[in-house]
Amino acid sequence: MGGLMKFTVKSNELISAINKVISVTPTRSTLPILSNLYFSLEGKELTIMGSDLEVYIEIKINVDGKSDGQVALPAKKLESLLQNLSGKELNVDLQSGFKCIIKTKGGKWTLTGEDPNDFPMPAEVEESKQVGFDASLLSRYLPKAIHAASTDELRRSMNGVFFEIKKGEFKVVSTDGHRLVKIIKTDFEYDGEKSTMLVPIKTCQLITKLFKGSGKAQEAEGGDDTDAPADGSRIDISFSADFLKCTYNNITIYSRLIDDTFPNYESVIPNDNEKILKVAKGDIIGAVKRSIIMSDQVTNKTSFNIVESELKVKAANNEYGTDADESVDCSFTESDEFEIAFNGKYLLEALQHFEGEELLFDFSTPLKASIIRPSEQKENEELMMLVMPVRNI
Repeated sequence: MGGLMKFTVKSNELISAINKVISVTPTRSTLPILSNLYFSLEGKELTIMGSDLEVYIEIKINVDGKSDGQVALPAKKLESLLQNLSGKELNVDLQSGFKCIIKTKGGKWTLTGEDPNDFPMPAEVEESKQVGFDASLLSRYLPKAIHAASTDELRRSMNGVFFEIKKGEFKVVSTDGHRLVKIIKTDFEYDGEKSTMLVPIKTCQLITKLFKGSGKAQEAEGGDDTDAPADGSRIDISFSADFLKCTYNNITIYSRLIDDTFPNYESVIPNDNEKILKVAKGDIIGAVKRSIIMSDQVTNKTSFNIVESELKVKAANNEYGTDADESVDCSFTESDEFEIAFNGKYLLEALQHFEGEELLFDFSTPLKASIIRPSEQKENEELMMLVMPVRNI
């Protein structure tokens, strides 16, 4: 049993920390201790941790510490109480039997916790390799990649984002078999040996959310960057063959890596797509969004018909008697008419993750994968998304 923890803290600081950690606390688990949050006070530093055994989130905050100690406290009950104590100073006092008394100027509440020694700790990342990332870079890349990863648990090798790190280069890849995202950073500061890891989707989502990447994720949809990490701030990652430890400021995420082989993605990326369509991003996103509303709700089929400088975006749902037929200005390298069809939802998800004003589509035949890329790549960066077509029947 740990010591009898005692500290004072502003309620809003404690609420903010708990809101970050509690996102991994399972609602149901075969291990009841996981419905608790782990608290440990050493001096002025309070550590709070939550876990579902696959992922751990740890946050450290400064408090007015009076007595060191540890306890596991019921997560949901504590969260609900604190949300109703906004703006108050809290005196937290752990007593024997894991009874935790929370006092304010006008009230007192008692929560019964559990033995902190029963709370599982994350595995040490042994023989780890280290790499540092610019936080704003990772917060841009991960949302672009996450959307194309497979959520089908039977396709475990695709249930994450593939990182490939080597001297001077960082590569991010994801695929679900119908679409693929590949981003290469070519002036990456890394001098170690080549390493790869397959990071689970959930872990990538947590990195994006907890490390304040949400603003960048919305950039392509007109969002701002106010929540994005400041330029120059760093995310430090330690990783072994099985585990990942990711730290940004006072937050650390521990995660298992996916122990499976990522598909040979290079083999599906065509290198002979010579028909090139150039179109304004805003125009094509709007047309595809409207086509989806009118499309078949099972296939979400959206067709492109291109003749010289006109792109027709079409969709129909015979069951409901709806259809869409919209013209978009474009430029096309071919003089012959070209027609291809996609799953409109897959296409839209890809389009919304591009920055810039214009997009290029590289086509081959109506049955081969198409590549989408920005008309102007960012410096020292190569971004491409691949979308498989559907049969245009």
